[in-house]
Amino acid sequence: MALRFAAFMALWTVFYYSVPSLHLLTWTVIGLGGVGAVLVGVRRYRPHTPLAWYLLAGAMLTLVGGDTVYNLLTDVFGQVEPFPSVADAIYLATYPLAAGGVLLMVRRRSPLRDRAALIDAVILTTAAALLLWVYIITPTVDNGKQPWLSSAVSIAYPLGDVLLLAVTARLATGGGLRGPAVRLLLLGVLGLTGSDVAYALVRLYGDWHVGTPADLGWVVFYVAWGAAGLAPSMTELTEPVARARHGADSARVIPLAVAALVAPTVLMIESLETDLRDGPVIAVTSALMFLLVLLRLYLAGRQTRELDNRAHTRAMLRELKHRAYRDSLTGLGNRLRFQERAERALARAQDCGGEAAMLLIDLDNFKEVNDTQGHKVGDELLVAAGQRIAGAVRPGDLPVRLGGDEFAVLLSDGATETAAVALAQRLIGVLAEPFRLAGAPVPVRASIGVATSSGGAGGTEEVLFRNADLALYAAKADGKGTWRLFEPSLYEAALQRLALRTGLDRALAVGEFELHYQPIVELQGPPRVAGFEALVRWRHPQLGLLSPGNFVPVAEETGQITPIGAWILRQATADAAAAGFGYVAVNVSPHQFSNGGFVDTVRSALRAADLPADRLTVEITENVFLHEATANALLDLQRLAMLGVRVAIDDFGTGYSSIGYLRDLKFDVIKADKSFVDWIASKKDHERLLRGIVHVAGTMDIAVVAEGVETVEQRDLLRDMGCAYAQGFFYSPAVPLGETSGVRATIEMGEN
Repeated sequence: MALRFAAFMALWTVFYYSVPSLHLLTWTVIGLGGVGAVLVGVRRYRPHTPLAWYLLAGAMLTLVGGDTVYNLLTDVFGQVEPFPSVADAIYLATYPLAAGGVLLMVRRRSPLRDRAALIDAVILTTAAALLLWVYIITPTVDNGKQPWLSSAVSIAYPLGDVLLLAVTARLATGGGLRGPAVRLLLLGVLGLTGSDVAYALVRLYGDWHVGTPADLGWVVFYVAWGAAGLAPSMTELTEPVARARHGADSARVIPLAVAALVAPTVLMIESLETDLRDGPVIAVTSALMFLLVLLRLYLAGRQTRELDNRAHTRAMLRELKHRAYRDSLTGLGNRLRFQERAERALARAQDCGGEAAMLLIDLDNFKEVNDTQGHKVGDELLVAAGQRIAGAVRPGDLPVRLGGDEFAVLLSDGATETAAVALAQRLIGVLAEPFRLAGAPVPVRASIGVATSSGGAGGTEEVLFRNADLALYAAKADGKGTWRLFEPSLYEAALQRLALRTGLDRALAVGEFELHYQPIVELQGPPRVAGFEALVRWRHPQLGLLSPGNFVPVAEETGQITPIGAWILRQATADAAAAGFGYVAVNVSPHQFSNGGFVDTVRSALRAADLPADRLTVEITENVFLHEATANALLDLQRLAMLGVRVAIDDFGTGYSSIGYLRDLKFDVIKADKSFVDWIASKKDHERLLRGIVHVAGTMDIAVVAEGVETVEQRDLLRDMGCAYAQGFFYSPAVPLGETSGVRATIEMGEN
C-alpha cells in the first residue's frame, strides 16, 4: 500500500513540474495526500498511541496550509516573494507539532532513559546545527539588508530543522526498529531540512520562485511521511520495547563518524579563507563533540560489561537449571524433572482422551552389593544400571533416577498399557544380566511396578506414582526379580495395611494380641508331645482373629515387630512355665535378632518366667537370616548357646539351605518346610531329598522337625526315615493355652 501511494505521488510530482499553471492545485493534492495517508494508516493499523501520528498529520497539514496561503498571496493577490508573511507563521507551526509527535513516539518506545541513544542523537544534531550555523544562520544575521523580523524568521527555519532532526535522530538511534516506517520518517525530515536550507540560501543570494528543484525536499517530506503512515511497521514506533543493545554496526558507526568529522572539516575550509569568522563556534562544537564521543565510548564499555555479566548470569542459570533437572551421579533426569513431565503428560492425556504410563524400578539386592563391596562399587552399579535403563527405553521415554537404587521411566505420549508392560518385561531381562563391577560379574535383579492413568491415576502425578509404588511393592512380595501391573485391589490392600499399621501400637497397649500353641510330637517311640510352638494371633475389633501372615509383614516393615516380639517371648515363656510344656518354640524376626539387645530380652523373659533356658527354642527363618549373618548376629548365637537356649532354622529348604551354615552356626534343630512334606507320599524326589536332609542333620547331631504333617502316610514315612519330630494338623492346629492340656492328652493317648 505504501508503494502504491509513493507511485501515485510521484505521478503528481511530475504533473506539478510539467504544468506550472496548476501549481496551487497539484501542490495542495501532494500535501493533503500525505496527511490523508497518515490518517488512513492510523485507522487501518490502530497504533498503540495514535496521538503521535495525529501530531505528524497536523504538522504536514500546517505545511500544506502555509504553502496554500503562500500560493494565494503570489498567484491570486500578485505579491512578489512575500517574506515574512502569514504563510511563514503557519509554516513555523509545523516544527513543534512534528517534534511533539516524534518525541511522543520516543517516550512510548523508551519509558526508561537510554543515554547511549540520546548521545548518538546529540552528536548527529550538533553536526547538523554547526553546518546550519556556519552557512545559514551566521550569513543571515550578518546580512544587513534584511529587516530584523526577516532575519528572525529566516533563522527560525533552521532552528526548527535542528529541533526536528534532534528528536528524529533520537527515535532512529533507539534501536529495535526493523520496519521501513522509521527510515521513511527520517527521510522526510532530511527532505524538509534540505528544502529549508535551499530556501534560506536562495533568500540570501537570490530570488525565490515556486516550482524550482528546491521544492523536491518538501515533496519528499510529504511522500515519505505519508508512506510511513501506510507501512505496517508504523505500529512499532509507539510500542514499548526493552532497552536495546547498541552495538558497533556500520549503520550506526558511519553516521556518527561522519558527524564527528564535520567540525574539523568546516574548520579546514574556513582556514583556507582569509577570515576565520566562526572559529570560536567551531572550537566549542569540536570540544563538545569530543566530550560526547568520550562519554559515548564510556557508555559503550559499561554496556558491554553489563551484557557480559548478563550473559554470564544466563549461562549460570542455564547450568543451574540443568543441574536442577539432572541426577549428578547417573546423568539421567531426576525426581523434579519426572514430576514436571508427568504432570504435563497427564494433562495432555486428559485433553486428548489418551493415557500416561510409568514404570517404577528398584534394584533388589543393591544394598547387599553396597554393604559388601563398598559405596564406590555401589555407585558404579547405579551408573551402569542407569545406562542400561536409558538404552532400553523407547525414543521419547524419560528415564530418571529418583534416589538411592530407585529409578523410573515415564513413557512418551500415546504409550499404552501394553507398551508399558512390554518395556517392563524388557527391562527385567536387561537388568538380570550380570554387571561387571570391580573386575567381577555381579548378579543383580530388579522389581518393577507399572501404572497407567487409565488404571485409576486420574489427573495427578502423585496418584500415578503411588499406583506404580503399590505395584512395585506387590512385585517384591511376589519374590522380586519380576514386574506387576497396578490394579485397584492393590490399593485396597494398601489401605488395609495402613489400617493394620495404625492399629498395631494400640493392639499391643490394650492387649489385643494372644498366643495359640501347636504341639510338636515325638515320632520315634510312643507318641509324646515334646513341646509347643507359640503362634501369635491378633483379635482385631473389626476384622476378627488375624493370623500372623496378615500383620507380621506390616510390623516388620514399620519396626513394630521388635516390641511385639518381646511381648511374645515374655508371654510364651510365662505360659510354658505355667502349663508345664516340655519346651516352647518362639519365632523370631530378623529385625529382633539383628537390632541388638535380643539376648538380653531372652534372658529377661526366662528370668521373669523362671523357665530354664533349655526349655526355650528360638526359631529363625533361614532364608532371611542368612542375609543378616553379621558378626553381631553370630555373636548372639554363641551367647544364646552359652545361655542354654536352643536355636532352630525355620522353613529349612526354602532359602539357600547351605550345609556350611549348618556346620558353622551350630544349630540345634532344623524345621523341614511344609513344601517338602506335602509331596513325600507321592513324589519320590521329595522323599529322597527330605530323607537326605534328615540323614545329614543326624550326622551333625541336629534334630529335625517336619512341619505341615497332615496324613498318616506322611507320618509313617517320616518315622521310617528317622525324623525325630512332627508338627501339623494331623495332630492339632494351634489352640489357645487353655486347650493345650487336652490336646496333649489326646495325642499321647493315641495319635490315630
